[in-house]
Amino acid sequence: MSRRIKAPLGSYKYIAGLFSAIFSLLISGCNNSFGPDGLRGTHPLYNEAIVSTINEQFVQNIVRLHYRDPTFFLDVSNVAATLKLEFSGGLYQSSLGSGSDILKLNALSTYSTQPTISYSPLQGENFVKSMLSPIPVEALFSLIASGWNGGRVFGVCVERVNGLENAPSASGPTPSLAPEKDQPFNRLMELMVKAVDNKVVMLHADPKTKEPMLGISASPDHSAVTSEIKQLLGLDENIDIYRINGEFTKPRPDTVSIRTRSLMSIMFYLSHHVDSPELHKQEGLVTVTRDKHGTEFDWGKTAAGKSFHILQSDTYPEKAFVAIPYRGYWFYLADNDLESKSTFMLLTQLFRLEAGAAKSVGPALTIPLR
Repeated sequence: MSRRIKAPLGSYKYIAGLFSAIFSLLISGCNNSFGPDGLRGTHPLYNEAIVSTINEQFVQNIVRLHYRDPTFFLDVSNVAATLKLEFSGGLYQSSLGSGSDILKLNALSTYSTQPTISYSPLQGENFVKSMLSPIPVEALFSLIASGWNGGRVFGVCVERVNGLENAPSASGPTPSLAPEKDQPFNRLMELMVKAVDNKVVMLHADPKTKEPMLGISASPDHSAVTSEIKQLLGLDENIDIYRINGEFTKPRPDTVSIRTRSLMSIMFYLSHHVDSPELHKQEGLVTVTRDKHGTEFDWGKTAAGKSFHILQSDTYPEKAFVAIPYRGYWFYLADNDLESKSTFMLLTQLFRLEAGAAKSVGPALTIPLR
């Protein structure tokens, strides 16, 4: 700010006092934006930026798997922001030659923030094990008990239940041949959603061994649902509590054998329902899955494909929840595709649950932002 004051030289004391008062007012006003107010102004912005970049990283890695490109994860390990406030001012005199002087009062304040963000690569033995190890069955039932849809959880995370297959060939790079035996599993998922919602299927623990047990109650109101579930799984309909294990070579009528997917297998499964540009199909950059008749297979018919779909566009999509550029095109989740967004949220929660405990290994990349 600049202010002209015409006063005799004897008024310096008055002018200096005025300058001091104005300067104090500046400091007082600026201080109001520091401390708690500064936190309110910066915390939501950093939070939003970090969440956005993590979401983009997940989508990018899923698209990479679609193209059989290597994946990589970076974790934001530290965010430090330094708030800086500087003041400057001056009192300048010039003579008019008629016994009077002009005093100019200048005051200036500047505010700046200097963020420093540290990234750490997620790698090492613990992280790799967490990505490749099958997800515990107990974790799946915990997710369902916390409110997640049972069909979504099992449809994405389970590869096989007894003799029912959920596209086991989809747990790796895109297969050239379509899965053919997934319809009974899809029917099981429909029934399980009804059974879980009505609390006739629940996870128990053996009081002696503490091993997980699956309870399928003989509720008269839902007998048709529970009876069909037991028939599909080849279970003894005269009992209500069944053992759970991962042994498929010796099927038993009192046992439910569940093979779960690993985090990496889940990401591979989800990567198959990524739309590919026709040019990339023609150039052989992606695998085109076909059925036994030679027709291109629609991955949207699978248990995971029904709840997750990454779209593709030549230009930036205006209504996207997450969008990333890759190989000259845009890949994105539509903001109004609530099914895909819910499955994407499930994936991020599973990642935190299974891989979150693995510490980052290797040098951290620290970037000061200006």
